[in-house]
Amino acid sequence: MTAGAVMLTAAACNSNKQVAVNNAGVVKTETLNQTEGVINQVLFGEWTVADVGGKAVTGENRPYVIFDRETSNPFEVRCYANDGCNYINGAYAVTPGGKMQRINEFISTMRMCHDAPYEMGITLALNSVHNYAIEKVAQDYLLYFKNEAGQNTMVLRKCDISFINGAWKVETINGKEAKSADDLLLVIDIPEQKIHGNVGCNTLNGSISVNFDKQNAMSFSNLATTRMTCPDIATEQELLAALAKVETVIPGNNADTAQLKDAAGQTVITLSKINLK
Repeated sequence: MTAGAVMLTAAACNSNKQVAVNNAGVVKTETLNQTEGVINQVLFGEWTVADVGGKAVTGENRPYVIFDRETSNPFEVRCYANDGCNYINGAYAVTPGGKMQRINEFISTMRMCHDAPYEMGITLALNSVHNYAIEKVAQDYLLYFKNEAGQNTMVLRKCDISFINGAWKVETINGKEAKSADDLLLVIDIPEQKIHGNVGCNTLNGSISVNFDKQNAMSFSNLATTRMTCPDIATEQELLAALAKVETVIPGNNADTAQLKDAAGQTVITLSKINLK
């Protein structure tokens, strides 16, 4: 690839960066504006490898790819990846028409791993990508790496549950208003996979699990509280029981609300965002 392939018109930096996609469907990347919008609003961030060479990727410690920017060129993206064994980094030119190609040699650590079944396939996909396509499925995105022949070499999934990260007030439990002498507060920390807060007069700590194979899947475990005796212990116990049932999270009617649902799809908890600033 020549340097000219990434030296696109600077006018694109002034685009409105709108992503042309509905609730589900192929994300359009035909024009400068569409491409820059997709880079900034969709491509940047962490993607979990879901399929390599037609083989589904399974297990808890999934290989991943992170896209970021380190230059002023709006169509040049930095790539950091883990193939299940080694860490890899390099850069791509991402241009209109769904083009994506390396602009330098990728650098990799040189560890020898006995259990890294996807290592070779991921390395090949990262180095041979010629085109890409992005599809939106509900709240998730799927990113397809394609070689020069147009064959899928790798599929990545971006589970967009970042909306749930932050501090929240519990508004309802099992469809009823959460009445308590104190506000019921939850802090959900996706990067650290932790939950903590105040469930009445006791404080809460626990763990978060995200299932990358299921849409918007998130659950709580190892929930533990302090043991103060509280007048409204029933509400506290109901909240803890509801948290233990949560299997999926979805945005509410606006960016400041969220719904936590059980295995049957029933809303067990509704939340409203708290601004801690």
